[in-house]
Amino acid sequence: MENKFIIVPLGGNSFITNKPQSERDGITKEGWEQWDCAEHEYHVFFKPAVDATLTLTLILGAPTEGCTIKAGLGKPDSEITVPAGATEIALGSYETTAGYVDVAVQGVSKAGETFAFPTALKVEGVEDAEMASYARESDKQDFYWIRRGPSVHCGYDVSAAGEDVEWFYNEARVDPGDDPHGTYCMAIGFHGGYFGMQVCDEGERKVLFSIWSPYNTDDPTTIPEDQMVKVLKKHPLVRTGEFGNEGSGGQSYMNYNWVSGQTYKFLCHIRPVEDNKTEFTSYFFFPETGKWELLCSFLRPLTQTWFKGAYSFLESFIDVNGHNYRRAHFQNQWMVTTSGKWVPVDKMKLTGDATARKAQRQDYGGGVVDNHFYLNNCGFFSKNDTLDTVFHIDASKNVKPEIDLESLEKPR
Repeated sequence: MENKFIIVPLGGNSFITNKPQSERDGITKEGWEQWDCAEHEYHVFFKPAVDATLTLTLILGAPTEGCTIKAGLGKPDSEITVPAGATEIALGSYETTAGYVDVAVQGVSKAGETFAFPTALKVEGVEDAEMASYARESDKQDFYWIRRGPSVHCGYDVSAAGEDVEWFYNEARVDPGDDPHGTYCMAIGFHGGYFGMQVCDEGERKVLFSIWSPYNTDDPTTIPEDQMVKVLKKHPLVRTGEFGNEGSGGQSYMNYNWVSGQTYKFLCHIRPVEDNKTEFTSYFFFPETGKWELLCSFLRPLTQTWFKGAYSFLESFIDVNGHNYRRAHFQNQWMVTTSGKWVPVDKMKLTGDATARKAQRQDYGGGVVDNHFYLNNCGFFSKNDTLDTVFHIDASKNVKPEIDLESLEKPR
């Protein structure tokens, strides 16, 4: 009987885990094209759904000039000598249990400029039908998104409001250490935009508020003048501009050194105004001063809406850091109706993006802890939560924020 096996392409399933977060990793869609540094640890992740004995072999895109490497599960601890001319490298056989497998590889010495050019990992002992999650060669067009990791969302149930919602309040916190570069903890999302805090590629921290144009394009330069999102007012520390690639529109952000482990308060106001336009205004509570301040207000054309589609999300937006674990907490959600009634939120639905839905990555989760909602993703943890599950809290324990909405700065 022919051995069963799968081929795990390295371009969509591997990372260098010990490089500085701001550096690229040299892994392309084709594999480890620049494997020349003995300091770097390469880790390949895939998730069988069954216990198995796995025999692992690196497949090379070109014959190696000869090298010595180390390999193992979790850490590279067994030395392997590879002769010149080899087109594959046997890494050994291992007993594994259902869940993510972490194959670690590190170069020791080399005869040429690079150790080798691995393109895939052959995994014998399991077949495709027994796999819970990995990026297949047929997913190659998605490798960038897969390496970023799965995004997960809290979809808040606002039906208890009983009427149109005008304001939405939320509190967000990222756990200490769970905020690697490329983390977006989005506190208040809605139909047309989102509002939250990020850690960018050089570690800069920002508070971000973005509104999509009603004109559907990934290139903001193509938006007609009458469909552009306009800035009405902004905070002196806020910069505004345009964004593209995932829809286009108006973006505002403030460089702000938010701290993991601290809870931050967000407030968003959405109301329709004249001429088929809608105002979208963000407010942020500065704990240093104890004051709410207007961050930015946009006017969106061809739109007449109150607050719709309340949600939060947790995202990894830098692909080379998609192996780092993230966790965020969202608590004490309140909506304010058009009649001025404050209503707490008591349930959310856990959803995920295409990377999660297609099981290209399954390191995601969310639910309730200490009577508030949380989301986590990346890190290749094995136990994922079930998408589309509805989670409940006891909203009678929510504490209504003391905000005089009438005294807040107006957009115009």
